[in-house]
Amino acid sequence: MSLSPRRGCAALVFASGLLVPVDAAAQSVGGSCATPGQLAWGGYLLVCSAAGSYRYALHDDVPPAPEGGYTERPAWFPRLSDVFRATSPPACPASGRITFTHPVVRVQDLLPIIPQGAMIGDHVTPIDHGYIGITPLGKPRAARTEADYVPVYAPADAEVIEIALLGSPRSIRIVMAHGCETYSVYMVLNRLSGALAHLQDDLLAKGRLDPHIPLLAGSEFAEGRDNPPDFSVHDGSRWLTGFLSPFSYTTSDAWKPYTVDPWPYFSPDLAAAYESRMQRIAAPRWGRIDYDIAGTASGNWFLAGTVGYSGRLEADFRTSERLYGGVVPGKLTPAWSHLAIAPHQVQPGRWIFSIGWWRDERGDPTQSLLEVRDGQPQPSALTPASGIVVYRLWNWLNATSVAGDSPPPIGYDITGVRIVGLAAVQVNADGTLSVEVMPGVEDPAAFRGFTAAKRTYRR
Repeated sequence: MSLSPRRGCAALVFASGLLVPVDAAAQSVGGSCATPGQLAWGGYLLVCSAAGSYRYALHDDVPPAPEGGYTERPAWFPRLSDVFRATSPPACPASGRITFTHPVVRVQDLLPIIPQGAMIGDHVTPIDHGYIGITPLGKPRAARTEADYVPVYAPADAEVIEIALLGSPRSIRIVMAHGCETYSVYMVLNRLSGALAHLQDDLLAKGRLDPHIPLLAGSEFAEGRDNPPDFSVHDGSRWLTGFLSPFSYTTSDAWKPYTVDPWPYFSPDLAAAYESRMQRIAAPRWGRIDYDIAGTASGNWFLAGTVGYSGRLEADFRTSERLYGGVVPGKLTPAWSHLAIAPHQVQPGRWIFSIGWWRDERGDPTQSLLEVRDGQPQPSALTPASGIVVYRLWNWLNATSVAGDSPPPIGYDITGVRIVGLAAVQVNADGTLSVEVMPGVEDPAAFRGFTAAKRTYRR
């Protein structure tokens, strides 16, 4: 998804914690500005240069994070309402909190629900949405018929602010605003239906719509059959404290620090029904995505010399041309520069080593089960005092086989199958992380110290 500035939307300047509208003509890179050092939001974070024009912001343009990270949104980070732009959302109730009163998918249509926090393919860092298992996935794909489509419903009154194709006519993304700066996001829906069925042909022709139309709670708006619908909720009044460098998400996925556990937003009976279907048994059953722990190896990392989630080099951000999200020149995926060392989404006692550059510097994302041997620190306890620690990496299987495309059952376990390589990891005193991977090597004694292949990552 591109997070480039939208035509006609005012940029916002972040000064003294206040958001001040700025002339829309100045919102893009190269636009004029009055106060050097001011930050503005125009899809990417911008900074006013000494020359009186906006350029893309870099890490050093924002204040250093307080020790231990932010406990609330820093003044320079965009508000969620600037990322998801509603025009006429439902009124916020007097309680100041939205309640979802209708199931997204009927309870009788559910299979186990995959929690957020999975690391899969080029989703190198923990994924900020869950996957709702639906009954058609229990059938072989060739056996599914029109009768197997499962309806998806609006959980509360909403304004539909975005409908877009995700690279395929059978993969649709929808964003809804519910008021109280609360939004729900649905992805990999197979087709529009019900209240939005009339937009299907227009969507296929244009690829993206910004309809800004109202939808009532309980209205069917799409159908799924061949994929588990992605689902997430984001609340602008909340803030995840486990991202030590939120700047890294201003270059893409700026909604990520506002991601919440959706079940407390549902009425108690629905929350209980959905939680009972979660694969993860450990609390929180919806999972987590923010595992950064200061001074340790735990959490999300980005290759030094690149700019956060974008996967682009710092040199790219010094351009006077407008940048767009998605493709990174010379790379196979923007995730080539990403690294996450985080707990498994269902079995949080197991650690996953997820890296965007394993063998191919253009990007070949892979996930491995990280083995913590006797005497070795868990990544959450790996500090500068630990020195270099060499972990063995395994590929793994879910311990239970499933039929069709069904998600594995509730509480499934994982088991290592074979060693795929080593990762030498060192936490540095300056907060960076040194990593050298050794694909195909099984014996930790083969590591004799960092070589020119060592990489440095930062938050």
